Amino acid sequence: MGFLSSKTLIKAHAVFLLILAVYLITKSEVVTESDVVFMLGEFLQLDSRASPNFSRPQSPFAMCGILLVADALIDLILVIKIPHINEILAMAEAARSEAPSAVSGLARMRTNPFIARLATLYSEIWTLLSLSRFCLFFAVSFFIYQSKPDVWGVARSGGPAAPGELSGLEYLKNRVVFTYGFMEMMFWFWIFITLREERQEVATRFAERERDS
Repeated sequence: MGFLSSKTLIKAHAVFLLILAVYLITKSEVVTESDVVFMLGEFLQLDSRASPNFSRPQSPFAMCGILLVADALIDLILVIKIPHINEILAMAEAARSEAPSAVSGLARMRTNPFIARLATLYSEIWTLLSLSRFCLFFAVSFFIYQSKPDVWGVARSGGPAAPGELSGLEYLKNRVVFTYGFMEMMFWFWIFITLREERQEVATRFAERERDS
């Protein structure tokens, strides 16, 4: 297992989202003009001049901040309420010790379908969430990266597009959204790898207990 567990990573990610939301709601320029956004945009040649301009009264960043708060709270509730691997192993060990002596190892787990299901609940939920979020942010990042910079925020007639002429997808085409999508994509891939390692460790522990019993 890695140095950081999946539970720790998810909690840290939720705290990061809360901090990011505060900046987006109060001081969005701290995020939009950060060095990370600038360097990643320059490295990938994302044209910030053609991106839609966000005026203060009409800026969508405040709404994005509210959505990030909701996302962080949902993740915190899930990761706290769903039993983690250590708790699952303790419950499995308790069920094993109470089982008849004629039944041993993994066979005892099979005698209690609730415990067997609970042992994989945490991993199944977060594996599904991590894969779905990775695919979502990969699609967003790829959409922004493959878009030609010369059509960002440009009307069909060739002149600069007014804010009302921009579609919803065109508002995605900026360095801030790409940087956030890229970071989220890498983070959820990290979570997926960590979850897989934890599942392998749990399977190894059960196999060792099967041999010892």
